[in-house]
Amino acid sequence: MVKESLIPLPSLAEQQRIADKFRLERLIEQKRARQRELLSELEKSVFIEIFGNPFTNPKELPLIRLEEFGTLNRGVSKHRPRNAPELLGGKYPLIQTGDIANSDGLIRNYSSTYSEFGLSQSKIWPVGTLCITIAANIAKTGILTFEACFPDSIVGFSASPERVKYIQILFKFLQQEIEAFATQSAQKNINLKFLQGLMVPKPTEEMLIKFNRIMNKIFIK
Repeated sequence: MVKESLIPLPSLAEQQRIADKFRLERLIEQKRARQRELLSELEKSVFIEIFGNPFTNPKELPLIRLEEFGTLNRGVSKHRPRNAPELLGGKYPLIQTGDIANSDGLIRNYSSTYSEFGLSQSKIWPVGTLCITIAANIAKTGILTFEACFPDSIVGFSASPERVKYIQILFKFLQQEIEAFATQSAQKNINLKFLQGLMVPKPTEEMLIKFNRIMNKIFIK
């Protein structure tokens, strides 16, 4: 039997203060989301100015396989089940697909860590690696700002900073097309072989350096 008890009710002024705080937090998040949209639009605009539209390739850049443009490898998570308690809770950052999807293009945060045992069945990737999701959130990308591990639902692309940034913005154009392709498969995902064979325009190194220089001015780290 539940005993009758009194629940303290905040004053009207306190209720108003709490409501105002939640409204302010929502407004800040809305403005941040809009800022991310504007930055993404700016990135694409600069990309098209330098390289042309990747779908029509008006600058007639040669097409090569993505694996010829850098190194592609799947993340490593050998142990099953993947969420076994002994794998987690250590000092080694573990990036998941959600961390990439929720990043602003630079992965600054992580939601989980590996223990020494977790690390032993995985692999540490260096700063500057482009993480590409191949399951759940399809073809989302983020660049590591710290060394980290990630599972085989993520592919790591390694190349020069200029090439990494180019491929990252290129994927912003291709993401919906790749996701649509993935939904046609039984597993509703893509794999390493698909990414390796993806044909991409190959710009000159001068174009890449110019693009990366402009991107660095836009995003002050």
